[in-house]
Amino acid sequence: MAEEKEEPINPMMEEMKKQWAAMGIDPNQMLSYMNNAMGMQQNIQDQVNQAMGGNPFLQNLMGMAGGQAPAGDMLNMFDDSPEIKEDSDLAPAELKAVLCGANIAYAHTQYLNTLSTYRPVEDILEGLENAWSISSREDLLGTLDWLDKNGHKAYFDIIWTKLSTLPKAEWRAGIKSLELQAMADTNIEPERLMTYATHILEGYPGLLSHGVFAKAKTPDVTAWDLTRAINLCRFGFDVEYLTRDEALQKIQKFAQKLYSTYDSWRSLSEGYVTGFAMWSGEGDDLDERIAQHGVLLQHPKSLWTKISWK
Repeated sequence: MAEEKEEPINPMMEEMKKQWAAMGIDPNQMLSYMNNAMGMQQNIQDQVNQAMGGNPFLQNLMGMAGGQAPAGDMLNMFDDSPEIKEDSDLAPAELKAVLCGANIAYAHTQYLNTLSTYRPVEDILEGLENAWSISSREDLLGTLDWLDKNGHKAYFDIIWTKLSTLPKAEWRAGIKSLELQAMADTNIEPERLMTYATHILEGYPGLLSHGVFAKAKTPDVTAWDLTRAINLCRFGFDVEYLTRDEALQKIQKFAQKLYSTYDSWRSLSEGYVTGFAMWSGEGDDLDERIAQHGVLLQHPKSLWTKISWK
């Protein structure tokens, strides 16, 4: 029988045991705590390694942290190409109508050329509830009707009718008179009107500096309302509030209104961006929408560059 060997003595550990004992701490209990903590740390590391081994995205991400170049699908993170599905089953007229909602689809990395958004149903339901207070087919139909007949265009038209009659130096004073006007209109919320007017006042110069409305003299934000309506139809189809035929019929109806309001993909997109500026105000979100506006108009993969407006 081989002689049992004694564990080698670790002078540093022995010193720590003495210090713990002097402090009234049981050295054996403290060692047990330390071993458990080290075991938990190793378990977490093992789980991370296991996840990394089956996830090329995470492997790429960690590799980049170590100075390696991105590869494969990781390159998509740095690609601003609009998402286009190769096997879209939309007819030409349907496709063009869906493309009228490209500003929103691109902003949310959805396919530009499909009816379905291919987003998880639970995520869509949560988004509809939180952003739109939509939790049923009836809610969706009511919201679509509001966007079509009133929407934020009702606010913008009041604001622009006032501002267009004044020199820009008098705009700030001019919007102060809008609150009394809003009180006489039951479809308008005075506080919201004043907020939107301030956003337009502050955001319009920036829109001009980016070339928005370089040609158009009269802004129109119908696109802001109806591109959102088109996207809601896509969501409605995904969560089965609308059938495929219902969704496409409504999308094409909204698109027909946009075709008669605007004369190009550019003017449609400018209408959307201006509506977004009214709603959001200045900031990074507006800058991002303006940048996306440029990508949709110029990127080789954008279907706006391949399908004519008229």
